[in-house]
Amino acid sequence: MEYFFGFAGIPRELREKVEARNSEFAKGAGFCIDKMPSYVPYGPQGIDFFMSAFQKKIDSGGNVAETAFAIIYLVRDLGSSNAFANAFFPHTMMVPVEWQWDGTRLDSIGKAVNELTEKLKQATAIAREALSVLRDEVCSRAQSTPILLPVQNFNSRTFVPALQTLHLELATGILPSNAVFEHRKRMLDAHPMQRIEGKRRDCFVDDRQVEFHPPGNDRHGFSRSGGSHNLACLLSGRRRLGAPYDQLFHYDCTKGTRNLKGQFLGCHSPAQAYEGNPHLNIAPNDHVRA
Repeated sequence: MEYFFGFAGIPRELREKVEARNSEFAKGAGFCIDKMPSYVPYGPQGIDFFMSAFQKKIDSGGNVAETAFAIIYLVRDLGSSNAFANAFFPHTMMVPVEWQWDGTRLDSIGKAVNELTEKLKQATAIAREALSVLRDEVCSRAQSTPILLPVQNFNSRTFVPALQTLHLELATGILPSNAVFEHRKRMLDAHPMQRIEGKRRDCFVDDRQVEFHPPGNDRHGFSRSGGSHNLACLLSGRRRLGAPYDQLFHYDCTKGTRNLKGQFLGCHSPAQAYEGNPHLNIAPNDHVRA
């Protein structure tokens, strides 16, 4: 697996010196550093910068399907920092860094660069370890992990808060294998996998009693660029919390023995009525197809 790291919020006065030492915190990885003004809150411009960088990385070809994405960001004000991180949920690993520099003493730049470089080194190490464990979970255990469930269409009071908690735990350095195990336990306590009569394998059942059946080897997902899909659709259709998974993975969704009918959200569209024949295909990025 390869890595592509974004770095956000580095003070302008330190940016060039920090970037020159990239081998210490981004060795062997692709990376980009934003150019937002120092000390201002995060906003749409920062989100657009990294989405554009991700688009360029995807368009560059190569081994992109096996590349994990993460953004290391300096925490500024709590409100804009949280909004910035949430803008990339659930497709990108977001790792916060607590570090402040007032920028008033020019003779302190060398010390500041040293401190910040070490902080970035620690954060990327956390991201690499977490993404490696996640990659194994969403690929080797795709049929049984709750991590790949679609965040909008799996109707649950537990799932999204549990996934957000997992993301926070991974990003703040909790042992990834423990964090993933605890997440799996929380979800299986709330939504234990069930064997439905006539079906070959266990499935997840949401609060509407919609059954989310993993596809086995019959995979025909729909994470394709172009058309009306935006980049967020594409990213969510290939990565979960930054870790790449099989873009052909999806769920065969049913409810009892009749055609599945109901209102379902699209990956980029409002809820609308769907009817399966007898099931609906729903991908982890919430793309729905009859």
